[in-house]
Parts: sequence; C-alpha cells; structure tokens
Amino acid sequence: MSAEPAVPDLTSSTGERVSAHTPLYATAHARRLRVACVMPARAPAWLAHLQELASEHDWLEWTSIPVAGPEASAAARMPRDLAAFLRHERSRLHGVGAFAATTLPVSVRSGNPDAVATRVAALRPDLILLRGPDSWAATLAPLAAYGCWLIDDTLGDEGVAAQALLAPLLRGDDATAVELELVSQDSPSARLVASWGSTCKASVTQQCELAFRKMPALVLRSLRRLHQGDHPQGTSHAIATLRLKARPVPPLPGLRAMVRTFAERVAIRWRQKHQPYEDPWFVLIRQDGEPLRPERPDVPGFARLVASSALGVQVWADPCCVEDGDRRFVFVEEWTPGESKAHIACLEVPQQGPVRRLGVVLDRPYHLSFPQVFSWERQWYMTVESGQARCATLYRAQGFPMMWHPVKDLISGRQCVDPVLHHHEGRWYLFANIAESGGSTWDELFLFVADSLTGPYVPHPANPIVADVRRARPAGRLFVRDGRLIRPAQDCAASYGAAIVFNDVLELSPTHYSEQPLGRLDASFAKGLDGCHTYSESGGLEVLDARGVPERVTHRQVV
Repeated sequence: MSAEPAVPDLTSSTGERVSAHTPLYATAHARRLRVACVMPARAPAWLAHLQELASEHDWLEWTSIPVAGPEASAAARMPRDLAAFLRHERSRLHGVGAFAATTLPVSVRSGNPDAVATRVAALRPDLILLRGPDSWAATLAPLAAYGCWLIDDTLGDEGVAAQALLAPLLRGDDATAVELELVSQDSPSARLVASWGSTCKASVTQQCELAFRKMPALVLRSLRRLHQGDHPQGTSHAIATLRLKARPVPPLPGLRAMVRTFAERVAIRWRQKHQPYEDPWFVLIRQDGEPLRPERPDVPGFARLVASSALGVQVWADPCCVEDGDRRFVFVEEWTPGESKAHIACLEVPQQGPVRRLGVVLDRPYHLSFPQVFSWERQWYMTVESGQARCATLYRAQGFPMMWHPVKDLISGRQCVDPVLHHHEGRWYLFANIAESGGSTWDELFLFVADSLTGPYVPHPANPIVADVRRARPAGRLFVRDGRLIRPAQDCAASYGAAIVFNDVLELSPTHYSEQPLGRLDASFAKGLDGCHTYSESGGLEVLDARGVPERVTHRQVV
C-alpha cells in the first residue's frame, strides 16, 4: 500500500549503490533513430525534460537545437472567460512547472531559417521536431527522411493545452485521456499513443500539469514507432503536426470550470474537516467457500481481521496468502502508529481456531509493502514494493516463513511499485508499474521477461502493456480461474485503490501481450468503505483488503 512515496537516493536491498537504469523498452534495430529538435532557447520545462529523458535510450540519437530569435507561431485564441480563469489559477497556485520557461544554451544565434537548416543538415537526421515558426517547416522537412513534425500549440502553450484537456474535468470524469496524434495534409490524423490518468477535478492548471508530467514519455513512445518501422505519415520528407487530441468544450468554459473546481474544492475541505485522517486499511478473509468469480466478483462470507490493542498495529494491507503443507499464511504490509514507514508481517490461519500474528518477517530503512510470496523448486521466494529504494528485489526464505534474505535486484534505478512475478510456459514475467518521466505511478504497467527466476529481465516489446489508471497497477498475483489466466489490477481513477479490476489475459508471450477487463469489485459491498485494492487466494483461502470503517461485515476476528 503506497500511493506516491518520496524517492531518496539509497543503496539497493543487496547493499549495492543503485545507479544503472533497467531499460524499459526493447531495442528493435541496431541503427539509432536520429532526431533533431529545433526549439526556442526559452522552452517549456517539459520539453527540456524530454531532452534529458531521451539520453537514457540507446535506440535514439537526440540533438536539441535551441535557437535565439523567433519563437513559435502565436497561440490559438481562447475564450476570454477561460483565459481569465487560467490567469486567476496561476496566481493562486504555486509549484506548477510543466510549462515554466527553461533557458537552454543557444545552439543557433540567428533566427534565420537558413542558418537553422545548415545546423540541422550537418546532423543528417531521420526526423525533425520543430517548436518554432510554422514557415520554417518547408525549409527543414526535406532534410530528414521522415520530414518535420511541428509541435502544436496544444503541446507548447499552457492555455491551449489546458483547453484541450478541459472536457473530462467539466463532465466530472474520473479519468482523462492524454492522446497524441499526428495530422498532415496528405493523410488523415493518426493516433500515435495514449495514456489515461486521473482527472484533477479541483484545478484546470493542475489537470494540465498531471498530463504533461508524462508528456516526455509519450513523445518518446511516438518516436519508437518510427524506430520500429511504423511511419504514421505515410510519405517521406512530409510536414505534419504533432498535437494533443482535444475534445469539444461547451460555451462559457471558463465559467463552467470555475463552478466545477470551486465545488470540488469545497467538497475536499468538507472531507478534511469531517474526516481529518485517512481511513485505515484492513484485511478481509474467507475460508473454504466458493471462490470469487472474476466476471461477477462479490464478497459474501468474508470476516474482518482486527488487530488486538496489545499489538499496537494500525494498518494491515496488501495481503498475500500461501499454503505450506497443512499450514496457511497471510503476508501483509503492517504499519504501526508513530512509524514513518511500513514493514512486512506474517499471520497464520489455522484450519481450526483463531488467526494469529507470527511477527515481522522483513524490515528495511525504507517503506515496504505489497508482499508477493510464491514457491519455486522447493524454495520460497518473495518480492515486495520498495519504490523508495528504486529497485525490485527478489528475496529467498532461509527459514520459512520468518527469515528472508535478498537474492538479487531484478529491476534497478527505477521507482517501480507493486511488482508481481509470474511463471508461464517456461519463462518468467515481471509486472510492475513505473513512472517513466516523473508522472504518477498509477498509470503505466511495464512487463519484463526472463528465462530464469533470477533474470536477467529484459523489457517486453509491447511496453507499456497497459497505460490506463483504471486497470494498470497490479492488485495481487496472477491466478487461473475456470481456465482463464486472471490479472487483478487496481482502479485508481477516482482515488488511490478505489477498486479491483479482474482482467482476462488473452495472450502472454515474449513478444505479445493482451488482456481485457472481466469484472470490477469496488467498496460498495459494505457501507462505510471507500476502497479495496489487493486480492489473493490459495488452497481454499481468499483474502483482500479494504479501506474505511465498515458498518457491517459478517463478523470480526481479533488477532
């Protein structure tokens, strides 16, 4: 259970300094894609971040060409009421920086397009990205095999971008699609890449900020299509416009946005006043009943596990159950009052009699959660979430279930959350949510493949395999039910851990992945709850967690 943890610079669980970044994408071709990005010397911060992120990819040769002189064409006109409302929000909010002007070292001091073309031609680029006067495109496009992509005002001007992302906020949608498309005169618009994230209903400016934190990663994924041989323009040396797909907005959008965001802020303040502390997470357990059906999930017969006051435990969450012979165990994230981080604890569930807490099994200087325990070749292994350490570590039991020691960091240099290992048809697959360019860790699910449990793990060609806050983040181990391989996932659109979505994995191989949602379990099964986000089953035992103070659950078990 970890929403958005801080990420200090730490050593890995194996004691080594975390420095190398596990690659997120497979390299399809040996030859690099050469991209020249022509931009104003004072560029939006997200565009400068794109330059930094590009340097991490071995399939890409990126050169930024900051130009002194003329900047981009004038931004499209906005409704006056929306422009006034955005000015008001900017004056009220602080620390919103995706469009903050960043000054880059000037590469071409003349704003003359011929001088820019001379600099670009020397690079022999495959593609030119241009954030500058539209008239320059005709001069630059013939210099690159894939022509020139104009970076549209929806990507270069904060006000225009905010307008493009406004419709979901006005409708009150829980999720917003951030979708890049390419438009040219020679062919219809082509969708390049899309990612769904949570809607920020309390602020138009912050709604835009959330979207553009992931924009560098989305642009790089669009460029990967070229590197993999998919040319969306269809013709060489063409001019096209790279833009954020916009949705129609109603009349008086500024007034509507003011009413909507004001109402949301009032609701937030009311919740903070009447519910100043976040409701605790707890574990529900069901034994020897009919197992949950992923297409129609429900939870009758579950009992709530309650820690006795003598234990001093505040939170149990992220349960994972296993069986070892005739013994059954539930591993949980455990958080005690006054602690700044959580550790992993173990509960034993006997066939007869009360559940008992065995104690802490894993503790580190950083936050731990989401234990995933499994047996392989007569050995017990475990992964946990350790996003603060920027790694995903494999542990092996040296005295099951209480003693665990690190084996290897399977992912390093990445803030990854909720890692899950699954063995399928002779290979190991590692699922983990990763914020590629500083966005939310709720939105993007990446997959890695290995021939053995300890790796090395290489990125799956379909990465990210899910880009949707409504079903990306793992919610427990994959399991087989009625012949289907099921991947439980979290729906974090409305709030962190709002529901569990059960996905039918249609294809899982080293080259392909596909899934489709089957059913959704939210917190409506008991009054007083507002979230559930982990499910696990083993040997007739099912466990899940929930958040809130339920008015009615079948019965309680005090541990």
